[in-house]
Amino acid sequence: MAGKVHFPPIANGLDYLLSATEHLGADRVSERALKYAILHLAAGAEVLLKARLQLEHWSLIFKDPDQATRKALESGTLTSCTPSETVQRLRDIAGVLISDKDTKTLTQLAQHRNALQHYGLTGPATEVAAVEARTATVLDFLIRFLDEELLPALTTAEHNAVQGEMTAIRSRLDSITGFTKKRRQRLRAVLDPVRAHTVRCNECWEFALVIGGPSPRCHFCWSNPPIAYALAMHALLELQRRVPDAAFKDLQSGSRRLGEPCGRCGSETVLHGVMTAAYDEDGGDLVALCFFCAEVSPAKPTCLVCGARYEPVSNELGCSSCMREAAQQ
Repeated sequence: MAGKVHFPPIANGLDYLLSATEHLGADRVSERALKYAILHLAAGAEVLLKARLQLEHWSLIFKDPDQATRKALESGTLTSCTPSETVQRLRDIAGVLISDKDTKTLTQLAQHRNALQHYGLTGPATEVAAVEARTATVLDFLIRFLDEELLPALTTAEHNAVQGEMTAIRSRLDSITGFTKKRRQRLRAVLDPVRAHTVRCNECWEFALVIGGPSPRCHFCWSNPPIAYALAMHALLELQRRVPDAAFKDLQSGSRRLGEPCGRCGSETVLHGVMTAAYDEDGGDLVALCFFCAEVSPAKPTCLVCGARYEPVSNELGCSSCMREAAQQ
């Protein structure tokens, strides 16, 4: 790489990450500290990812690279790309290896940050265990990202200047990760028998949300969301489905319509393509899961044309409607 690379954004991003870990370090963590831990973690991730994108070419951090100008960059008046666009450009243009799992983690962090800014810190998000678990997941990725993609671009002097922050962040991550591992070990006896209907919790990101009954419970962070909320959040964050705002406003009934009818209990709470703890650990199949009675059944295939779930009669590759249209053409 020719020329000297000077990257103030790295120090700025590390300062955000250090702040996030410091807010979680007190003996008693306030709601205000939790709020800023999430906000600063998201800000640090965005700054560091865009720093790597800028290393590829400065125009790539603009929302529209074709409209990029040095003047807008230097004055800070630019409209930059979104977090999801940043990840996509890093993968597609810069050739940075970011797994689908890490991509989902970063997307969920941005969504939690947006929800926090618009709706405040309420409900399960106020649990320290949930925030610490999310922080550990993101920090683990970002430290690897720093070591592999950003720190090698610094001069010796610049590298030395950020070592203090890196050491402090790694130390805090070790503490949080140690807590997480011990808690997982303690919960194994409880969760192993119910892996088939346990999904990833949208608050702490652990496979510890046990489905069944009107109110699922996460055994890791103890969040206890209404079934309609759990259904809507899983459809949005895990299955990447569009979820109307009305689904969150009418938690008594609105979100239930997101699912298909269950053949066992009759409730419209079945989601297809769900990854359970059994799939995560054993590499089994994605399933259809009823979020009310916890009935597990084979997931319907997805139509290759319209993306809808359908019941195949023989070996069709799509739903009957799309297959009819294809036959008529």
